[in-house]
Amino acid sequence: MERQYLKRIGDILTGCGLPLHGACSFGELLDSLLFCRAAARLPDKPKTVLTVLFPYRFPDQGPRNLSRYAACLPDYHLAAGEVLAGAVTALREAFPGHRFEPFVDNSPLPEVRAAALSGLGCIGDNGLLIHPVYGSWVFIAAIVTDLDLPLPPAAPPQGCLHCGACAAACPAACLELSGEGRRQSCLSAVTQKKGELTAEERALLQASPLVWGCDRCQEVCPLNRGARIQPHPCFTGYQGLLTERGLEDLAGKAYGWRGRRVLERNLRLQGGPD
Repeated sequence: MERQYLKRIGDILTGCGLPLHGACSFGELLDSLLFCRAAARLPDKPKTVLTVLFPYRFPDQGPRNLSRYAACLPDYHLAAGEVLAGAVTALREAFPGHRFEPFVDNSPLPEVRAAALSGLGCIGDNGLLIHPVYGSWVFIAAIVTDLDLPLPPAAPPQGCLHCGACAAACPAACLELSGEGRRQSCLSAVTQKKGELTAEERALLQASPLVWGCDRCQEVCPLNRGARIQPHPCFTGYQGLLTERGLEDLAGKAYGWRGRRVLERNLRLQGGPD
């Protein structure tokens, strides 16, 4: 009966617009759970994690100063969250008496590891999931349930080619190892930092073509060559260029959560477009 449950769940997820899905045991993630307020929404006895992917890369469309994930419209938290909510409703109706809790980004789960354990790709040296068809241009979401499904033993997540391309291309050298481990600086984090930037951080931002985020490690990854460009239907638009005028309306934008001041600073440092 439980095997029929697994197939039924797969059919429901596909029918709700989530054909890229897999599952892993919640127990496989116990040693790497994250501390956050969203953990309070976990079922009392979580058993299975249903992991789903949302491809997000659009074809290149003219000048761009936003990371590709931030150029998607609407904000992926909203877009993916709405699709995930529909799937959760269908699962709850199909399996009354069991809990299904959705998580998008704000999650106690190590999402990349969960996706890899669910058979959805390998983990790159840049820490991203790399799907065999869509590459690393995917958002990860999850549904945690107390339904105990019969899953095959999880194989250790496979790594990438270890070619060093991402480390060599990283503007902030944050993928290089030092005596104390991996460096913590990251250009994407710099673009999201509030307040004053250090001289090094300002130089990084001024040398980048982007005012929000960073795509370099993904752009040079050989496993992303030939990645299918087919964004999930929940993303209805693409706006890759942020201007001063664009700061007037930050609603529904993935880069809007930090507020206007950070974006104004970044545009000013780069002499951004009007």
